[in-house]
Amino acid sequence: MSELGTRNPERGTEKQERERLAASQRPLPRARRGSGGWPAASITVLLCSALCLGCERSPAPSHKDQPQRLATAAIRIAGVPLRVEVANTEETRRKGMMFRPRLGPDEAMLFVFDRDANLSFWMKNTDVDLDLAYIRSDGLITQVEHMKAHDLEPVFSREPVRFALEAPAGWLEAHGVGVEARVEIPPDVAAAPSAGRMPGSETGP
Repeated sequence: MSELGTRNPERGTEKQERERLAASQRPLPRARRGSGGWPAASITVLLCSALCLGCERSPAPSHKDQPQRLATAAIRIAGVPLRVEVANTEETRRKGMMFRPRLGPDEAMLFVFDRDANLSFWMKNTDVDLDLAYIRSDGLITQVEHMKAHDLEPVFSREPVRFALEAPAGWLEAHGVGVEARVEIPPDVAAAPSAGRMPGSETGP
């Protein structure tokens, strides 16, 4: 018989052992690296993590940072009709026209207090310039001020008043309204629901 047809068991075992030894000494393939030296797989994981973080929803604006919208009433200023929002509680007076990015041409707010008193207003969190009129309980405007957005300097009434009116900057002058003009306020609007409580600074904490 020819040796070509005969297998030597011992020689076959030695050959397999040498092959296993050579394989164990062969260096493992290195991970492919990105341009910055980081393994490509690690970069992929970091990018996925960043994308997931970016997908998180931003927190919704606080309810306290939203403008309030109040019931309205019709008044007349020096004979000029005007529909105003009515702020007649401590909470609504304190917030006033805060957080409004803009005003309509006739958007105004009437602040109703319990009795005549020395008041003060400021412009904290108020994004637009305003006209301010202090009004006595008999409807007489005693003082007019021009208020700048975000100005934290209080503006005091020079005498006791019961009402204050805020309107877009320039509205009073454009309608010929100034000191000693008369404001007609319906009795049901003038009746503040929080009777017996003294007013204070009402456009900021």
